[in-house]
Amino acid sequence: MNQENQSEEIDLMQVFGMIKDFFRKFLRLIISIVSFYKKKWVLFLILGLVGGGLGFFMDQYQNKKNNYQQEIIIAPKYNSVEYIYDFIEDLEDNFKDEVFVNTLGLDIDLVEDVKKIVLEPIIQPMDVLNELKENYGDKESFIEVYDEKLLEEKKYRNFYKQHRLTITFKDRGADNNKITKAILEYIKSNSYFKEVLDLELKQTTASLDQNRKSLQFINEYLTNLSQNPSQSDQAVIFASESEIPTISSLIRRKDALINQITEEEKTLALDKEIFTIVAYGDIISKRKILINRRLLVVPFLLIGLVSVFFLFRYISREALAFVNSEQNTN
Repeated sequence: MNQENQSEEIDLMQVFGMIKDFFRKFLRLIISIVSFYKKKWVLFLILGLVGGGLGFFMDQYQNKKNNYQQEIIIAPKYNSVEYIYDFIEDLEDNFKDEVFVNTLGLDIDLVEDVKKIVLEPIIQPMDVLNELKENYGDKESFIEVYDEKLLEEKKYRNFYKQHRLTITFKDRGADNNKITKAILEYIKSNSYFKEVLDLELKQTTASLDQNRKSLQFINEYLTNLSQNPSQSDQAVIFASESEIPTISSLIRRKDALINQITEEEKTLALDKEIFTIVAYGDIISKRKILINRRLLVVPFLLIGLVSVFFLFRYISREALAFVNSEQNTN
């Protein structure tokens, strides 16, 4: 038993000795690192200052090259989605044509500030499903087999109600808003869609007038019936197969007319152009000046590279010393 206890004590002493040796080496390593940076503090201070200055100027230059963006959300009307997309997709090339630019009421020098123009749908899966339901019937049959990746395909973009127009400028020019306004006004000026729009509004106005008269007639009929009920009217109420309208059918017709009138009034109020502007954003910078990016990254990068250089030099020196000692031993 005494030998076993002595053996266990020896094992524990060895373990504690190993732990103690590990911490001694670890502390020695920390002290060596601190001592190294303490000796080289002038070098690393210079690297930090140089890196900070370089990062500052890189941030300033990057800020000068910032992307200034303006986002406008539009809701196309009267099946104008493909026309608007085709126009926007060709716009960057058309901006190189001075004649076309002049038709927009702009100067060629002004549009050179435009870097990129993108129109993309604001993806709402329910817009697609509702469209499929309207065209093909029950939308439930599409939900299980519907691949979400299809939402981004070109063939579905005319299903979406809203689309985001993003105009990227090279600089924050005072006349950038003039470019945006000219683009939107030119789209609205399309002669074909203006004719479609005029015809649609005329038909909607005529339908609205007729529906209002029908609603007035039904209201008057129901009012008179409630004030002067008769046996013939009671017969109408319980008629089920007759072509003569019943009171319940008149009430349903009244509700349908109210909904239809509401939609037509909304069309006349909001759909006077081939697209509605849902949101008209200001021109904003997508980056902030000195956002602690290159100003801090560059100094740490320089210090890190120099530290790695000294580390490899130390390792190679130690390895060479080890090899020499082994040769001398042999």
